[in-house]
Amino acid sequence: MYLSRLILQNFRSYRRQQFEFSPQVNLILGPNGSGKTNILEAVYFLASGKSFRASSSSQLISWEQKFLTVQGQVVDDKITSSLEVRLASGAATSHLSRLFLLDGVQQLRRQYLGQLRLVIFEPEDIRLVTGSPTRRRDFLDSVFLSSEWRYASALSQYHRALRHRNELLDQIRVNHSSKSELFYWDQSLIKNSQIISQYRLKFLDHANRFFAHHHHPEIRPLSIQYHQSLITPQRLEDSYPTDLDRGFTQAGPHREDFSLDSATFAALDKNLAFWGSRGQQRLATLALRLAQIDYLEATYHQSPILLLDDIFSELDPQHRELVVKICDKYQTIFTSAEYETTGLLPACHPIKLPATQS
Repeated sequence: MYLSRLILQNFRSYRRQQFEFSPQVNLILGPNGSGKTNILEAVYFLASGKSFRASSSSQLISWEQKFLTVQGQVVDDKITSSLEVRLASGAATSHLSRLFLLDGVQQLRRQYLGQLRLVIFEPEDIRLVTGSPTRRRDFLDSVFLSSEWRYASALSQYHRALRHRNELLDQIRVNHSSKSELFYWDQSLIKNSQIISQYRLKFLDHANRFFAHHHHPEIRPLSIQYHQSLITPQRLEDSYPTDLDRGFTQAGPHREDFSLDSATFAALDKNLAFWGSRGQQRLATLALRLAQIDYLEATYHQSPILLLDDIFSELDPQHRELVVKICDKYQTIFTSAEYETTGLLPACHPIKLPATQS
């Protein structure tokens, strides 16, 4: 599968623009501020209806416009399909409506997800090792949100239930509500947390097997330690006094975390965040993305498209070579501000952008 064409209307800095892609390696070249990352974000939006960097989808719509459309042509085994996602803001409210179309026919989101599977590499990926638990949870969510409707639905319902439960805890503390009113939201938390944790555990188990059997001598010692936070009726009951006192729910997927460890360290704590060099940390995050690729292929029997946002500037020559070898097997879309990158990707399809987009 590969993306052959991308058409943008009112998406970020692009009022109306079309891009053609090669089935192999593509390189988007342009200075900072030219809209390179916007193209990757549009591809991600086409796959999922979401952004990988905007805090609000409304930020995706061009200034003073009320709607955007992202269209793409996808070729799979010589069959061409048309994908389209539309986003519109309400005339009198801040409400956003999304429309998903496959070959011109409107689809429910659960029917649409999975038409295009992606893995995105970003310079900030090193924070998967050194950053906050929130960033690592966001990574786990990203593995599934563009391809698994069941996970996306469970995550949405879980956060809705969590928000209502926390609001109720505040009301109970000031005697405006009773404990019995938590029952409905507790049941929703329990049901949806089980779905979320099952998916996360399946991926992390796969990643550990992928590391253990990898040919690269620095990837093989890696492992992921999953710090799971299960919700059960008994755990909610036991933590109720603390939840009530603090005003928020202590247990659940929203509190989970994982660490990337390496068996090469002699210390009992093998967490790369504490003991790893900058180079080892970067390799670990690269390995995590490779595990994501392998998981998607093994699970869905379909090769994902790779999106790499200016990552060569963050890698040493050895790791650049590793990335280039991987990308030979997939449709890949790189971005770079450095013309010298063409030397690393001699067979790439270049897309050159001017200094600014309008």
